[in-house]
Amino acid sequence: MYTIRDVANKSGVSKSTVSRVLNNHPYVSSEKKKRVEEAIKQLEFKPNQIARHFRTKRTDSIGIIVSFLAHPYFAELAGVLSEECRIHGYKPVLFQTFGDRTQEMDVFEKWKSKELDALIVTSTTLNQAELDELSDNGVLTICNEAYTNNKIDIFCLNEKQAAFDGVKHLLNKGRRKVAFCSDDLASPSQKARLSGFKQAHLQKGLTWDDALILDNISSVTDGYSLGKYYFGFSTSRAKTIDAVFAGSDFVASGFLKAAHHYGVKVPFDLSIVGFDNHPISEVTSPPITTIMNKTKDMAHDVIEALDMRLLGQERPFMFKQYTGILIVKGTT
Repeated sequence: MYTIRDVANKSGVSKSTVSRVLNNHPYVSSEKKKRVEEAIKQLEFKPNQIARHFRTKRTDSIGIIVSFLAHPYFAELAGVLSEECRIHGYKPVLFQTFGDRTQEMDVFEKWKSKELDALIVTSTTLNQAELDELSDNGVLTICNEAYTNNKIDIFCLNEKQAAFDGVKHLLNKGRRKVAFCSDDLASPSQKARLSGFKQAHLQKGLTWDDALILDNISSVTDGYSLGKYYFGFSTSRAKTIDAVFAGSDFVASGFLKAAHHYGVKVPFDLSIVGFDNHPISEVTSPPITTIMNKTKDMAHDVIEALDMRLLGQERPFMFKQYTGILIVKGTT
């Protein structure tokens, strides 16, 4: 196994110069850097990463907290965040916490003890005060939830505006009994969506039915079961709703399946708006009207911001929101 001394001898430079090249030090001439890189290539030299991490106090690892990878949106978000980490030279480490506070705190402990260079939180059981306290321990970023904090970079979709646009579209179609589906009304993002739902009604001078604000609805099965509840047992219950603002395209597709099964015509008897512009929204019949988020843009900006912080660049903390786009298809 070759060492830094072997690389130095072959390239005709000092060991310190080889070390500077390996650690991307800026003050190395292009000629010497080229010689070192050629020697590394010829010797197939592999630096001792453990020793390197000990010297630099860096792991090049970024932790990503996700509650449920089975959730289509979070699976996609984890995927694009991982890819952006790879592009920027970091190793993504995914932690699925299942919404369990104890498991989540275990990840924060790893981050606090410097086992991870930075931590990305896509969903959390922690409240604002707890995040404020933790933010002094290292590089921490919130991705997806609209927390307010002047010591953490926060990137999220404008959920309130997205819901407002989707529900307004349903109301403009003459719908008056709109069901609102949330996967977790305790989260800031879902609270923001509910606020947009209500604002759309208020703008048109309409009221909403609190009984149609539905929580813990997150899968195709949930959507189908809920559709069965409204369409499958009595005509009176079927008249309770004439539209659905679903929390995802998967919930929307479940509702659509139930409507087909029980002879409810979409979009004539029932209108449906989904969320995320997942490919499933294109293959249903009819295709699902949905809201396209900015997951890829958000992931890119998150890792760019982390990279700059890890390089020691001083900059104001960011709160960046992205605007969703309503894409009208066959269900409305």
